Amino acid sequence: MSEIRQRILIVDDDPQIVSGLAGLLAEEWDVRTADTGRAALVTFSEFSPDVVLLDVQLPDFSGIDLLHQFKMYSETAAVIMMSGVGNIERVIDSMKLGAETFLQKPFDFETLTLTLQQVSKMVATQRELLALKRIDTRDVDRLPGISPSIVHLNDILGQIARAPSPVLIEGESGTGKGIIARLIHNRSARARAPFVDLNCAGLSKELLESELFGHERGAFTNATNTKPGLFEIAGEGTLFLDEIGEMELTVQARLLKALEEKRFRRVGGIRDLRADFRLLAATNRDLQAEVAAGRFRGDLYYRLNVVKLRMPPLRDRLEDLPILVQETLKTLAKDLGRQLPKVSPRALKKLGTYPWPGNVRELRNVLERALLTLGGDEIRSEDLVIESEGGGAVGGKAGALPTEEWEIRPLEQVVSAYVAASVKAAGGNVRKAARQLQISPSTLYARLKDAEPQGSSPS
Repeated sequence: MSEIRQRILIVDDDPQIVSGLAGLLAEEWDVRTADTGRAALVTFSEFSPDVVLLDVQLPDFSGIDLLHQFKMYSETAAVIMMSGVGNIERVIDSMKLGAETFLQKPFDFETLTLTLQQVSKMVATQRELLALKRIDTRDVDRLPGISPSIVHLNDILGQIARAPSPVLIEGESGTGKGIIARLIHNRSARARAPFVDLNCAGLSKELLESELFGHERGAFTNATNTKPGLFEIAGEGTLFLDEIGEMELTVQARLLKALEEKRFRRVGGIRDLRADFRLLAATNRDLQAEVAAGRFRGDLYYRLNVVKLRMPPLRDRLEDLPILVQETLKTLAKDLGRQLPKVSPRALKKLGTYPWPGNVRELRNVLERALLTLGGDEIRSEDLVIESEGGGAVGGKAGALPTEEWEIRPLEQVVSAYVAASVKAAGGNVRKAARQLQISPSTLYARLKDAEPQGSSPS
């Protein structure tokens, strides 16, 4: 059995720093690197690192903005900020947004090793706690929406929930397949038992087996303790495997055997344990095509395909958008300690004309970003920064001049917002932004203070 190593992503635009860190860490860690923010986002989503070493200053992204996106994507990934002299204030800001710690450049290998040891222990503990706390307690009753597809799903979910059969949930990424899984569990006779979930994307064979089956002490290098897997934690409850199409073939075989025989063994174990959970699986792939291509086991596919549901993309049910916006804002406002804002008609119209390639997950991110920077009690069209399909930002916060999408607001607010966007475009360098704006740094600092949203910091 090969060693299960934690995964680390190094993000820095200095090739010497990246190659040096990668070389030092390669023996103990599974290492990936990125030299831009855009590359880091792609690698993060595909690699699912346990730890990120993130530079504060990147050529295309602020490290702090990147940190925020990482934390939205993953519940357990730990982020260590790296900064040069003069960026300490920004590092402190990053700590408020969830960074675990920071390293000031230049740092020695001993300091890095000690920091990673502490953070990796914290990651391992956090993953264990998350698995044990994955019992869904939210009061989910129905999928929000009035579109025909959602009405149909709501009509049949009760009947599906009462059956013991596996369920395969199809749909694009971000459509809310996990919500369907939780709803099925909550409506089922297993509702009082645990609901545990795992995203299979980006996990190695060894790590996936350890997560699902658990392992015995000494089963592989660094297996210093016996660990129960999600099969055991689920018990007589529900196990939800997201992106099951990413699962390695040999793990698929072991999963099928556990489903058929209702028994399994931990990695390195010799004793059979009972598997009484109900399996719900989700995928954004065409599993029939994957079977034909030899990338997914046909016998497992037919075992999963007893009941098949499809979650429609958001662009096909835009009549649900006002309800989704309201429900999402209720949750976000509660989580962020904010008052529930109103949404202007123009803002709602803007949301309704966008194709939403990232579906409901992208909608939540757009609304969360607007709420975090909102200065008043109403979300307007220019508060909504939406990534266009071409990769650029659509919205007033990027510093563009007013267009017909804008809603008129006091001139002082527009000026302050433009100044803040200029500093961001200058990579956070206030003096550089001041030169480009042809004002003094002291005037710029005053404008930035005016631009700070009141009461928008998360509590």
